Amino acid sequence: MVSIPVTVHAAVEPHLVPLHQVHTRCGGGRVRLRRYCEREGIEIPYEEVARGYEAADGRLVVLSEADLADLPLPAARSIEVLGFVDAGRIDPLALDRAYFLGPGEAAVARPYTLLRDAMREAGQVAVVRVALRTRESLAAAAAAAAAAAAERGYRQVRIFDSAE
Repeated sequence: MVSIPVTVHAAVEPHLVPLHQVHTRCGGGRVRLRRYCEREGIEIPYEEVARGYEAADGRLVVLSEADLADLPLPAARSIEVLGFVDAGRIDPLALDRAYFLGPGEAAVARPYTLLRDAMREAGQVAVVRVALRTRESLAAAAAAAAAAAAERGYRQVRIFDSAE
């Protein structure tokens, strides 16, 4: 297994018209999301919101932003190459979002360039593990123009059966 430090940049920018939820009866007043504490029965400011998960014993474990930043992500700021496949074997339906990859630091520009050029020459795509924000994802990394590109995969592709 090979690990190469990279930078990750969004490859596309959505051009969507931002739509807002509005109240039709009053003629278009904006509808807002309110943060509401179920335990206290009150509305709370965003600054008092944290993330948490329910442990196996039913306790709620609250995590701060510092806790989340300290979580070990083996693939943080790098791609972990898990293997290679022919470019045609990746199902486009399994891909989610496109990113450009760049060498993470000047010292690793050579291994990054070698990987990119070797994939281009062999017509291969690397199956990689990459950390985006606070989650690790599988992705397909391919040589594209002067950079490498990665497309993050969905967790699950649903099977469409026209008989249903």
